[in-house]
Amino acid sequence: MNKVLKWGFIIIASLVVIIIAAILIIPRVVDVQKYKPVLEKKIAEASGRPFSVSDDLRLSVFPWAGISFSDLQLGNVKGFQEKDFLTIKSFEARIKLLPLLFKDIQVKKFILNEPRMVLIKNKDGRVNWEMPKKTAQPKKDEKIPAGKISETSLPVSALWVEDFSIKNGEVLWIDHTSGTRKQLSDINLALQEVSLDRPVQLKFSAVLDRQPVSIQGSVGPVGKLQQESVPMDLSLTALNELTIRLKGALKNPAVSPGVEVDLNVAEFSPLKMAAGLGQTFPVATADPQVLNRMALNAHIKADSKKLSVSNGILGLDDSKLNFSIKTHQKEIQQHHF
Repeated sequence: MNKVLKWGFIIIASLVVIIIAAILIIPRVVDVQKYKPVLEKKIAEASGRPFSVSDDLRLSVFPWAGISFSDLQLGNVKGFQEKDFLTIKSFEARIKLLPLLFKDIQVKKFILNEPRMVLIKNKDGRVNWEMPKKTAQPKKDEKIPAGKISETSLPVSALWVEDFSIKNGEVLWIDHTSGTRKQLSDINLALQEVSLDRPVQLKFSAVLDRQPVSIQGSVGPVGKLQQESVPMDLSLTALNELTIRLKGALKNPAVSPGVEVDLNVAEFSPLKMAAGLGQTFPVATADPQVLNRMALNAHIKADSKKLSVSNGILGLDDSKLNFSIKTHQKEIQQHHF
């Protein structure tokens, strides 16, 4: 028995030494730059788009497994006049290795700096975000049982992220069929206290066509994938005029996604909001004080098949309107005021 324990100890100790040696030596021996052209070629072939990344591509293994790079460029497929589909100024991610053996994901940082995506619709109706179609087709007898995903939990036992952020991002939408162009710029997203067993704190801000938009609040805890309810409490502010709060929960996110929330739209001025958008209010009034104050409260339940609104209160200037709405499978069954 002593010999067995001795050899067991020797084997375990040897494996530990080999793992530590690999962690320390591999990053020093493997020349990442040597394989960078191969990586660029493989990604270009898989995506059907030109791909490149700067020469500062780096991999690290100890004490955190990490990757960092700058100046990533993913081009458009043929037939689009705009050169780039996606560019990233810089990226850095670090994750602990050993906890991964136990499905425990511990991320030190995940930082995406100045990502820019250009979404395009050509005059012929083609869009640039579609991936090349694969020739291989799934077998006709292959079926995924309904509700299969509900029988499993997330493929991790624990999750912790110290720093998750997207900084100074931009999304540009160009529709050549209508000649429209929309821009969402100055995108900043920060997630705090990211884990499975506590609410994730969220802060998002951006500028939509030169108008500020922000969202902040909490979502979760997420826990297991099959849980029936994921709490949420979010506030949205837009155009320096509109404030919306959604407090409730995401329902059955894995099987039949839906929401049940209390909606509160704080009092705002429709006239000022239209002016902020640079548009003329569609209803002309002789009295400048008319349509100057609006507020909304309601309880909303919705999924892919039905929508119900109860306890609705619409405030308009000095008037109030109580209402409820019920719809089912896109057809209104009951609608009363």
